[in-house]
Amino acid sequence: MIKIKTNKKNLIILLTFATLLSAISLPLTANANSVDLHTNDLTPKSSQIIPRTVRVAIYNEPNVTNPSYTTGNALTNNYTAIKTLLENAGHQVTELTHADISEHKLLTAYFDVFLMADNVPRENITDLVKEFWLGGGSVLSFDSALAYLCYAGIIVPESEGDDGRSIYWNYVSLTVNNITSRHPISQAYNVNDTFTVPTIFTWATLDWVALQGSSVSSDFHKIATTIGNSDDATIVAYDASTGGGKVLHIVTNYGLDLDDLLLDAIDWLCPRPKGRILFDLSHYPYYGIDSWDLTYANYAPRYEILRNNLVNRSFTIDKLYPSAMGNLTSSNLAPYDVLFLALSNVNFTASEITAVTNWINNGGSLLVTGETTGINEYNLRVNDLLVNFDLKMNTTTSGSGSATYTVTHPTLEGCSQISISAPGKIVYNGDAFPIWGADADNIYVAGQEYGNGRILLVSDIAPFRDSTILSNDNLQYAINVANWLTSDDAEVLLYVDEIDSPNFYRTPVSNALNELGIDFYLTFDQDYLNLSLNLYDWKLVIIDNPWNLLADSVLTTVNNFVKGGDRLIMSTYIVSFSPTHPLWSNLGFAFNQSQPGSSSLYIWDAVHPIFNIPIDYGAARFDPIRDYGDEGDLLRVYPNATALGGYTASETENNTNIVLANGGKSLFNGYLIDQFTGDLDDSTYSDNFELWINEISFMWAQIIVEQIIDDAIPGYDIYLVSFAVVFTIGIISVLKIRKIRKK
Repeated sequence: MIKIKTNKKNLIILLTFATLLSAISLPLTANANSVDLHTNDLTPKSSQIIPRTVRVAIYNEPNVTNPSYTTGNALTNNYTAIKTLLENAGHQVTELTHADISEHKLLTAYFDVFLMADNVPRENITDLVKEFWLGGGSVLSFDSALAYLCYAGIIVPESEGDDGRSIYWNYVSLTVNNITSRHPISQAYNVNDTFTVPTIFTWATLDWVALQGSSVSSDFHKIATTIGNSDDATIVAYDASTGGGKVLHIVTNYGLDLDDLLLDAIDWLCPRPKGRILFDLSHYPYYGIDSWDLTYANYAPRYEILRNNLVNRSFTIDKLYPSAMGNLTSSNLAPYDVLFLALSNVNFTASEITAVTNWINNGGSLLVTGETTGINEYNLRVNDLLVNFDLKMNTTTSGSGSATYTVTHPTLEGCSQISISAPGKIVYNGDAFPIWGADADNIYVAGQEYGNGRILLVSDIAPFRDSTILSNDNLQYAINVANWLTSDDAEVLLYVDEIDSPNFYRTPVSNALNELGIDFYLTFDQDYLNLSLNLYDWKLVIIDNPWNLLADSVLTTVNNFVKGGDRLIMSTYIVSFSPTHPLWSNLGFAFNQSQPGSSSLYIWDAVHPIFNIPIDYGAARFDPIRDYGDEGDLLRVYPNATALGGYTASETENNTNIVLANGGKSLFNGYLIDQFTGDLDDSTYSDNFELWINEISFMWAQIIVEQIIDDAIPGYDIYLVSFAVVFTIGIISVLKIRKIRKK
């Protein structure tokens, strides 16, 4: 069965997929194998592509006196007009008070954006608001709220502890402002479009020169300035490269006629997480994340580097604080993919053990740490929680030696050794398996796949803490663990070796998968691509290969996957290096010659979905900006395949770059998609990101609709799909809203 939540967003994407299917001429009665498509939310994570409901928390603070950390600021609590605008646009808007935030209701699992309309948090909740941002939530700031962003070190790390006034920002008297750049926030406007700010007050304006002197200068994007002074930045976007969610500051929320910009801003700010992680403070762990966790943890901060690196790779992280309403309950666990228990110091109740066990069985994953027998009371609590599983802490003997012994497992990718401190020993049996240890008798990391979920037990508190995580391969292993634990039911395997993005989890293809809300497992090493292809079942494999030379063994494994009737999207330059490999003929083409340098890729079939749905690409070609040295290959297409684009302005033989074959199940790009880093269609999104989204949507459509057909009542297959297609017609204009709104 497809695991799809029933809501308006899912209806939109399902109907979109039905439209895709109708456009690719697949037989409606195709007999697809049953698939189990797990996505936490099978919808796009941003309305960049398909409109979605963004969950906005508006800070309602009637106390407009200045808190102790800032002085002389004219605070207000004027958010009514913004709230009305967002609600009328269909977004979910909730007012959060000081008391709500004190009670830990500001969580990334429930809110995407925190909005401060010319107000600032009171003193005793400043850390909790920052915690939301650090965990991957986004912040929208108006006017004097800028004082808090600087004080918290959110928008300028160097300003932490100071409100930044007269250093990074000041109140400026201004009237006419102009849009200075095209950006997803300003997509409805042209450069030099103007807007007017009321002159009755001065407004909190960022100093662009000062921002450029900060350590994160490259993370700022100037959207608007005052006319006559390009350093008075009145709208600034901030996308932190070192962790934390997105931030947008707008000079004022008073009398501002920027409705389109505000709505696009909410869309841009909305996170698109690969997975959601819950860190448990409710059982008073040995280690906490941040310094303010000391109330609930023995030692803190301890996991800041881990948290920041995971958020920088599109994960979100919340903390579960103790509550009289219950801690590890089914409702508290439900929104999350991973629960992290860092050596708990409070017993688990019977109901909590049942809730965690059921949650794992239904697709949740658990990361739990044990320790040396010197603090066995913690290990006993670990064993209490794991009573239903095949993993335990040894409570009589501790381990010794470094973790250099490994047993093949996907989480070992890119790792040869991890640093440990004083490990315990893990006892495993049944379905559990060892991963790391000093030797076969001293296992320090082990795992288990249980039901639809996964468990990873680490017998030492040290490997992921701040003082150790940068040693050996600890950080890489921690990232691999998050990747594996959040991919328990993923049906998409992604291989990526693109080197220009901040990391592999933020490449154009990774961003496209997150944008579409599709669960995926990421791999970057060819041996581990082979391992994952053989270890698990996948309905779609995506290979983004602009850099490394793929080995013939990988091509052979991929060929077997395609011959088995499964789906493939591939972008590579390597056909000329293995021109006779049988994979190419199974993908419907033969090698002709290498792609001439600096040449465009022209669209030959302009009505095909990979150029139109869900992105209505507005240009007739794709132009290379990034030069990898070998742009790809020109191909000769066989009669059983279809050429969709190539080297010449119109279709010509032996000049093909994009080939569709195997009844729509394989889509080969002989031209490196990642080279299209520009924005030829002036959409404010990079062309490579748009093409990846369309190609993935095209393939995902087939998987979804074939599963609908497979699960349908016998004899009603055609009716079911036809019904969906008819309903889809009514939302086509909605899907193209971005093009309509652009001036």
